[in-house]
Amino acid sequence: MRVGFKAEMSNNIEEMAPAISVNLDANANTAATAAVVEAVTAALRDAANPSSTHEGGAVARTILANARDAVSSLIHGASEEMVVFTSGCTEANNTVLNAAITMGAALVTTEVEHPSVLSAARALSHQGVDVRLIGVDANGILDLDRLEQVLRDVDGSILLSVQSANSETGIIQPISQIAALLKGRSDVLFHSDAAQAFGKIPMRVGSGAPDVVSISGHKLHAPMGVGAIVTAPGEDRIAPLLHGGDQQGGRRAGTEPVALIAGLSAACSARASTMLADVDRMRRLRDRLERSLVEYIPTARVNGAAADRLPNTSSVTFAGVDGMALVAQLDAEGIMVSQGSACSSMRPTPSHVLIAMGTTEADAFSTIRFAVSPLNTVDEVDAAVAAVARLCQTSGTFL
Repeated sequence: MRVGFKAEMSNNIEEMAPAISVNLDANANTAATAAVVEAVTAALRDAANPSSTHEGGAVARTILANARDAVSSLIHGASEEMVVFTSGCTEANNTVLNAAITMGAALVTTEVEHPSVLSAARALSHQGVDVRLIGVDANGILDLDRLEQVLRDVDGSILLSVQSANSETGIIQPISQIAALLKGRSDVLFHSDAAQAFGKIPMRVGSGAPDVVSISGHKLHAPMGVGAIVTAPGEDRIAPLLHGGDQQGGRRAGTEPVALIAGLSAACSARASTMLADVDRMRRLRDRLERSLVEYIPTARVNGAAADRLPNTSSVTFAGVDGMALVAQLDAEGIMVSQGSACSSMRPTPSHVLIAMGTTEADAFSTIRFAVSPLNTVDEVDAAVAAVARLCQTSGTFL
């Protein structure tokens, strides 16, 4: 008979030593693996400018070709010639959304998108683009009926941008259902920010899926500073944001960061070969974390628990707890967590994602995001739970 989960941990959480240098903030950044570091180092040593005609340039071009193949191996329907490398998902999202201007299209997106989408949407609105925001329900899922109505009401072409999964809650949007609404709509360009979903859930582009997705390397153990735009074969509605040389077929000017791309290639190849095992490991760690937090802390509540979520992400509200103070105290013990997206969490404002889901401002400030990676261990998760439970029992941590 299986021993009770509570008994699997220490009988006294006070006896558990705090974890040291534990990264439970994988949605902000994941540590580069040894294979990634080796690939980056080799590229720095051996590769030259990919546009050069000598041997060093040939080495670089081979790295880029292999990287395009590695990225497309994680996205069904993608082909290597439709992969454009960028400095990350922010550039990728801005490049795609800028098509609203070149297409003369309205931009339709959701209230829970990443700041790189919502800030770009505000900028486009100031330039005269018709921007429509779709709300979400208490589980963070966009209102499909409202989306369908907006798609009918907009006069002219549309750029629709809906994230594959939320960076704060891990909630997965019904991308296939959205694609079904667009069947036969050649006037709609469907984009999905897949920074968090890439390499964690099955992805595709083309029929029954987005026309284009944006990805980021450092969510998948690749270096920071590299990402990509991946389009369905034949998709040509996205104009370059950067102009200069004719690198990447003229779709993104500038000398390619070969070493960073080599790291992305190694990370994608590794995940493609171990994805099922990695996803299973992350889900087991995530579920253990949530079960034990709820068991030891009566006020703990998992946001979006009823929705389909990424296997690694937990958004947990600890009612009455000062979330910012809790994050700082855990950091002092070597445990890295956050209150939300790293691109907005430095500001003392409540999460726009949680507010859109109907969470009160007080509860939003009492919410912590935990995000595991395959590099985490059961012992790290248990030690983090013990630290959170202990700190939540300390009066100084409460609002």
